[in-house]
Amino acid sequence: MKKLELLLVLLCLALAGHAQTDSTALRKSSLKKFTREVEANFLSSYYHQEGDNAAVTGGIGTEKLTDVSNVIIVNVPLDSIRSIGFYGGADIYSSASTDNIDNNVSSASSSDLRSFATFSYNRLNLQRNERYGLRLGFSVEYDYTSFSLGGSYTKEWNDGNTEFTAVGQAFFDNWKLIYPIELRSSVELPSSQRQSFNGQLIFSQILTRRLQMSLSAEAVYMKGLLSTPFHRVYFADAVTPDIERLPSDRLKIPLSVRFNYYPFDFMVLRSYYRYYQDDFGISGNTAELELPLKVSQVITLSPFYRYHTQTASDYFAPYAQHLSSEEFYTSDYDLSALSSHKYGMGVKYFPFYGVARSRPFLSSQRVFMFKYIELRGAYYERSTGLKSFVGSLNLGFSLK
Repeated sequence: MKKLELLLVLLCLALAGHAQTDSTALRKSSLKKFTREVEANFLSSYYHQEGDNAAVTGGIGTEKLTDVSNVIIVNVPLDSIRSIGFYGGADIYSSASTDNIDNNVSSASSSDLRSFATFSYNRLNLQRNERYGLRLGFSVEYDYTSFSLGGSYTKEWNDGNTEFTAVGQAFFDNWKLIYPIELRSSVELPSSQRQSFNGQLIFSQILTRRLQMSLSAEAVYMKGLLSTPFHRVYFADAVTPDIERLPSDRLKIPLSVRFNYYPFDFMVLRSYYRYYQDDFGISGNTAELELPLKVSQVITLSPFYRYHTQTASDYFAPYAQHLSSEEFYTSDYDLSALSSHKYGMGVKYFPFYGVARSRPFLSSQRVFMFKYIELRGAYYERSTGLKSFVGSLNLGFSLK
């Protein structure tokens, strides 16, 4: 569940970031004085999945899940060198597998709400071509709370053609330990807390008038409760199941490269590759292509495709194939060997003067603009049998 929610948030962030520009010209020097323009995005997404490998019931059973997410993103300049931002919203989800924490067989779905928010502050140093950022966030749901803090540093040189960014974040999570109903009197985890520390370095370079690239290296260290307390594991040599048990620390290393190529003024070819490895024994490769096409002065179509493959964790085995003598075990198919495909299309309507505009009440000097509408839809399938669909709506606004 936590992975799904993170993916939904990342999707919304990607949509919001993509929506801020509509030009096919190569970006040059983002470190400019902030204008008076207040920018806001409203994003809404619908996600539905079907599958038969629920970790709650030991790697078998329904994975049916529906999630509706609504997000608001606002950026407010304080002056020419300082700005504040807000990113927040809520997910409402229903999960048939989560309902099986208390009942081995049930037709009803468990429903719940997750709320989240992040506050950010950015400051420019125009003399040194630098930008500094701070952020503070939280996420709350019925069995899980998380607080986060982070910072970023960006340096540009070579007339804005070269950029280096360093990002650091820390997450402090706490679980409400909810065990499967038949195991509540016999199992206990030593801790309900988890800490995660992320560091990322990004180098971006404009290579030619039509080609831009970026390299990213990241390290994620996690410690504490890394298993999910209501995931069951069944054994080949024992009748009684146990809860999922995983090591108390984990190191993830993703490395990625991205190229943006502009063959024509109306077309962009965006390509992305990532290699991933962790000390749970998983290694993975991800490749993605997106082709935004400006089919008219106001409409852009963006077909995209993503392929992913990974090896299984050392601690994974399917239903009833673990041995009870093992120290660590899971039947969560997110940690299995798999390959996946994701296909989708985005449509963006962005008139030069906006979809609509007006002067706010009692403010004749400023203009409120409904800037654009963006729709994205994607179908996902993986070799384990999981299939899903996600649809997103992004509305962009500004106050100049």
